[in-house]
Amino acid sequence: MRLSDIMSHMNLASYAEVALAIFLVVFIAASIWAYLPSNRNRFSVAMTLPLDDGIAVSTRHTLDADTLAIASTKNDEAMQ
Repeated sequence: MRLSDIMSHMNLASYAEVALAIFLVVFIAASIWAYLPSNRNRFSVAMTLPLDDGIAVSTRHTLDADTLAIASTKNDEAMQ
């Protein structure tokens, strides 16, 4: 008896179907979590991290252009 005979009689196709269903549920849950309004502030802070030069950013309020301009000005003054 060869290994291929043993594997073909084990009916492993159901594992692929279960894995696909689990992946689909996790993907839908992650998508819903990402689009919740309560996460908007977290993502707005995260999107500015690559451009952050060490300025203090408030995580309690949504960032806007005025807040970033004021923080950038304070940072420039501190550097001089």
